[in-house]
Amino acid sequence: MKIPSTTFEQLSSARLRVLLFLVLWFAYGAAINSSNLLEFDLQQIGVEAMVERGHFYLEGSPSPQMQTKGDVFEYRGHKYAAKQPGQFMAGALVYFLLHKLGLNYVNHYLLTAALVTFFTTSLVLAASGVALFEIACALNAARRQLLHPTRDARAGTPLFWPLAATLSYALATTAFAYSGIAHHDALATGYLVIAFYFIFQLSRENVTKRASWLQAAGAGLFLGLTITTSMLPFFMVILCVLYFLWLRRFKLLPAFFVAMLVGLLPLFIYDAVSFGNPFLLPNVAGAAMFADTFFHFDPKNLGDKLVSYASAVAAYVPVIAVGLFGFSYYPREIKRAPAFLMVLALMIALAAYVFNISSDGDCQFGPRYLLPAMPFACLGIAGYSYLSTASERRLAALAVVVAGTVSFVVNLVGALRGAMNCPHGQNAFWNHVVALQNGEGRSYPLALWLLLPLTICITLFVLNIAAQRRRAEARP
Repeated sequence: MKIPSTTFEQLSSARLRVLLFLVLWFAYGAAINSSNLLEFDLQQIGVEAMVERGHFYLEGSPSPQMQTKGDVFEYRGHKYAAKQPGQFMAGALVYFLLHKLGLNYVNHYLLTAALVTFFTTSLVLAASGVALFEIACALNAARRQLLHPTRDARAGTPLFWPLAATLSYALATTAFAYSGIAHHDALATGYLVIAFYFIFQLSRENVTKRASWLQAAGAGLFLGLTITTSMLPFFMVILCVLYFLWLRRFKLLPAFFVAMLVGLLPLFIYDAVSFGNPFLLPNVAGAAMFADTFFHFDPKNLGDKLVSYASAVAAYVPVIAVGLFGFSYYPREIKRAPAFLMVLALMIALAAYVFNISSDGDCQFGPRYLLPAMPFACLGIAGYSYLSTASERRLAALAVVVAGTVSFVVNLVGALRGAMNCPHGQNAFWNHVVALQNGEGRSYPLALWLLLPLTICITLFVLNIAAQRRRAEARP
């Protein structure tokens, strides 16, 4: 029996997304390095304490590597991390299974920590890349609906702009530099993008009843997990909740809010057990030491932050500036859409918070506090597809490729060499370049296992894109 062409297209599209996920996941995993695993050991200490000793405070490990340092405070005689517990709890699920298989931090620290990271942050960020690709594809499809069908409809590769937006986020932003760390902000960014994708899908037509329930529950769950994992995107989560309520899908409210409660439940349990109050957050419990993350308006601080983050974007992620400029090219019909307005509001909300706190992320690689806004900023790249002439689109594509390549190289170095940049304030990229020249090495616990499947997936991914392009060109 002959399979209809639409079925072939659906299979090819699904295959492309699976390959995109695997390419990102394996690339993140192969880049996991000993520097990040050793420098960011706090993330692993919390995991080990939960699984091996069954408590949330950090002390008690016999391993010298698992002794507390950094963002830790004392509360009622015990030491706790000044972080939301989501990163530890996600890692604990993975480490519990690894521990059953005979791996542990004492005897196999680098391999164990790498696997915990690979199955948490790396996995979630790769999935969020596919979610962003789906959103960008929807924006690209809107172009075909809005423009006259005879206006240069076959100029360029149909997948170029969605892939440019996705790969810019996944491999050319700070997300790549932090993909090899069981890091709260990176993990929360992935959760937030996935949650936004589910709400975005609910806002579109032709959604089945069963799918809508699953999407509403998925959105609520991942929004809850976002807050459980990091308070940095708190205001972005509130806006996503408002976005869901704006859809007026009242029958889906129970699924959404119950799932959100499920996502928040680990946080409430952690706070109640650790601090005696389910609503007492770690940063609040340790407020005497970590009040620099609390919002406060100070004109001088605001001005300093604007200059600092503008410089960091230019130095580490210039592709973000190109993406932001691309939003201006979306047509009026899309600019009036709630999803578009929400994307802008999410970025503004994060910037308003980050620019009005004292902390600027000590020893960070690039503008880490802007990480949750970076995937949404990259959606602006798809806006260049609405330029009126093919020559303008080619020029815009060149700008995206150049800025994306520079950003990719910078963040590739961060991913391969480590994201810890101390002393604070120096250019981490050039520090790493100097270290490379001096012969400073790193070990990559998963690279030997992942490089071959990564190469195979990249090859299949490129072949799949080429096949889709040939089919598109063959259409009348």
